[in-house]
Amino acid sequence: MTDNILNRLINNIQNTNENKSSYWKQYLNNKSNFMSEYEHLNFGSYTKKSYKNFIHIILQYILFGNKLFKTQTYKEYKNNFDLINRFIDLDTIRHILTFEKLKKLIQPKSVCIIGDGKINGVLGAYLTFKNVKIYSVNLSETLINDYKILKSLNNELSKSLDLIDNSNFYFSDKMLHLIPSNFKNILYQANIDLFINISSFQEMTINEIDEYFKIIKKNKSKLYCCNREYKKLYAGEEIYFDKYPWEDYKKIFWENTPWAQKFYSTKFPFIHKYHGNIKHCLVDFGLKKN
Repeated sequence: MTDNILNRLINNIQNTNENKSSYWKQYLNNKSNFMSEYEHLNFGSYTKKSYKNFIHIILQYILFGNKLFKTQTYKEYKNNFDLINRFIDLDTIRHILTFEKLKKLIQPKSVCIIGDGKINGVLGAYLTFKNVKIYSVNLSETLINDYKILKSLNNELSKSLDLIDNSNFYFSDKMLHLIPSNFKNILYQANIDLFINISSFQEMTINEIDEYFKIIKKNKSKLYCCNREYKKLYAGEEIYFDKYPWEDYKKIFWENTPWAQKFYSTKFPFIHKYHGNIKHCLVDFGLKKN
């Protein structure tokens, strides 16, 4: 059976190439298998359940403590992942902790995930903010990968989605809208309450970052941003967290990301520190500082 949305995304790949930094030109090349949910293409990991998972669970307990597993967000992710035999890995845990923090500070009616991977952000928004309208803007290859995972879930979210691949598109009443990055300007008129960017601005060109910030400011939205303090890309582009175009808007919080300073692996000494600091913040672009 022909999948209209999948075919349209495949046909749009060439159009989102113009939005790629040297980082994504490296990882999303002609040889990359973005059609497979299980491929790790540096936009997140998809870990199948196996007998080896118990080792990871022990290390998760050591790194994050027992409270993580008792949160409502963790339980809801697990219920959905169980349907597709997927294990909650480190990438997903960071999203769980993010949404646990955000839900105490904001209850948006509309959320845009900029640069999701393996549906960790889209699923978190759906599970955390009830009756929310969700937008996911990304490169076509990543949207293809996310779309395939969504369809395998076969839940309410996967049955209520639309693809925006036309500049004259009118937003429908669907719960989720997928938006290839070459159509991101349609978000100027989306009236979005909250934008979320996790480990994605750090891999864009400076021009792309500026374009997204213009959209966020036009919407007068809040932005949750979690990215490396500094990252140098393959062509020498240097991306600084503090140099994003924040201007003089109200910072609700601004700090080093507590759950992104260390990571675990099955190699001794098991708990490792990241090379370079990771920061996160919530900024209200509808309010200037006093």
